[in-house]
Amino acid sequence: MPGTISTWLRIGAVPILIALVAWMEMRQPFPIFRLLSFVFIFFCIADLASLARGGLRDALVIFASCLFGLCVVEATARFIEPKQLLIVTPGWSVYEPVLGWGVEHPGVYHAERIDPKTGAKIYAADYTFDSKLLRRTISTQSGRPIVFFGDSFTFGFGVNDADTMPQAFADLLQRKQRVLNLAVGGFSPQQFLRDLQTGFQDDVIGPDPKLFVFMTAAWHAERTACKPSWAFNAPRYVLENGEVTFKGRCYEGWRLQAQRFLTETAAWRVFVAPYLQKVTHDDVELYIRELVAAVKIAKEKYHVATLIPYLDSPPGTLAGAGFTEQQIMQRLRDGGAIIVDVALAKERAEGDEISIPGDEHPTALANRRRAEIIKTYITQHMSGVVLSQLE
Repeated sequence: MPGTISTWLRIGAVPILIALVAWMEMRQPFPIFRLLSFVFIFFCIADLASLARGGLRDALVIFASCLFGLCVVEATARFIEPKQLLIVTPGWSVYEPVLGWGVEHPGVYHAERIDPKTGAKIYAADYTFDSKLLRRTISTQSGRPIVFFGDSFTFGFGVNDADTMPQAFADLLQRKQRVLNLAVGGFSPQQFLRDLQTGFQDDVIGPDPKLFVFMTAAWHAERTACKPSWAFNAPRYVLENGEVTFKGRCYEGWRLQAQRFLTETAAWRVFVAPYLQKVTHDDVELYIRELVAAVKIAKEKYHVATLIPYLDSPPGTLAGAGFTEQQIMQRLRDGGAIIVDVALAKERAEGDEISIPGDEHPTALANRRRAEIIKTYITQHMSGVVLSQLE
C-alpha cells in the first residue's frame, strides 16, 4: 500500500509541475522565472525517471542530469550578470509598427536607474513628450527646422529636458531657430533610414528642413545587424546585389519567439550572446551602407545635408571587423555625410565628467560641449543654416 501511494503521488506531481512551468512562462511573475521553470522541468523529468523502467529510465536520467546542469548554469549566470534597476513610467516604450517602438502617449515620464547592490541612485530624470510624441525641445515653433535624429545619447537618457544635446543646441541659437529632437532610445541608422524612406514624421519635419543631424558610433553596427536582444521590432535591412533592401522587422514568426526565449534566459545573455553579438566586417559594411542610403535620401528627397557627429567606440568594438574608426568616417564622407568628431577626447583626458557615473550616457556637460562643437562647425563651414545674427 505505501508503495502504491508513493507511485500515485509521483504520477500526480507530473501535471502539477507541468502546470507550474506553464504558469511561470506565461505570467513571468519573478525575475528568476526562467530558472524556476528549468528547476520544475528538472523535477518533472526526474519524477518520470523514477516511474520508468529499462532504457526509457536511463534516457530520462541522462536528460534530468543535463537539466540539472542547465539549472546550475542558469543560476550562475543570474548571480554574475551585472544588474541595474531601471524604473520608468508605464507606457515609456510600446510597439510602433514603422520604427519599432516609442512612447505610448504625450506627457511626462519619470526614469530612475538604481544600483541594486547599494541602492544608490545613478540618475533620476523627467522626459517630457509633446503631442507629436517628441522629446520636448524649447525653441521657436516656426521656420525651417534643424532636426536631430538618433538614439539615447541624442535623446538624453539620464538628464532632464533642459540638459539634452538638442536643447543645448537650441539654447546656443537663443531659441530663435526651430530645433527638433526625433531621437529615441535604442534607435540606430536603420530607424533613421526607415523614417526618411516612409516619410513617417514628415508632418513634423515639414517640407523644407534646414539640416539633419544624426550622431552615431561604430557600435551602431551591432544594432543595424539586428543583434541586440531588445531589437525585435526594429526595421531590418540586408544587402542584396549591393543595395540596401528593407526586409521587415528584425525578428518575426518563429524566429521572434525563439529570440525572446533566449534573451529571457540569463545563461544565454551571459555566456553566449556576447560572442554572437560581436561586430563583423559585414555588420560594419551594412551599417555604413544604411547611413549612406539615409544621407542620399536626405539630399534627394528633403534637399538637405546630413551632419554626423561621430563618437568613438569602446576598445575592442571593431576588433576583427577589418575597419578602423578613421576608415568608417572616410566612407561616410565619401557617401556625402558631413563628419564632425565629438568624441570629447580632450575633455575626457582632462578628467571632465562626460558620462553619468555608473552609466554610459552623456552628462549635461557633455551634451553642452557637443552642441557647441556642432554649432561652431555649422557657423564656420555651412553658410545659411544658422541665422546670421546668431553666428
